[in-house]
Amino acid sequence: MSSFSGWAVIDLKDGRDPDEFVRALAAAGDSVLDVAFQIAADASRVFVFADHDVTLPSTVGKLLPEWGTRAIAATDGDEYGVVNEVLGPDGRAVHTASIDEQGDGTLPADDTAESRRAAAALFGVEPSALDEVSEMWSEEGAQPSVLGEPYLKWWTALGAPWPHPFEATTVTP
Repeated sequence: MSSFSGWAVIDLKDGRDPDEFVRALAAAGDSVLDVAFQIAADASRVFVFADHDVTLPSTVGKLLPEWGTRAIAATDGDEYGVVNEVLGPDGRAVHTASIDEQGDGTLPADDTAESRRAAAALFGVEPSALDEVSEMWSEEGAQPSVLGEPYLKWWTALGAPWPHPFEATTVTP
């Protein structure tokens, strides 16, 4: 099993419909693959897992200024490594953490105390929770072929834990 995938949690602007956002996300996607989505939504938060689609975070970043107030997005490149980003309302990364499994230095990284504080402020959480994740981040590695590892630890620290088992909802918008 491959963990090659894209992940996102998007906090929508007041009055924005989660179903309309999912349709916009599917229409704006950059993937050439037939992507299976897992989606969970409530009144203002949408969680998306896109199997075999590492372009999901960039698509979310493009849509965020129109649709949302903030987001967390992860790219899982399986044996190549992972990238987790906290996106501000302009769709740009406030905090980026990555594990480069190939060791070639091609993945972005901005896991600093300052960027963790910016992410914590955006989500209204204590920075110490992010500091704890950061301490363990590179020690544990990307854990290829294990869905959600290790980037969902950032999500939990930001108060946006993954809401359900992965097999619970699979849809193709």
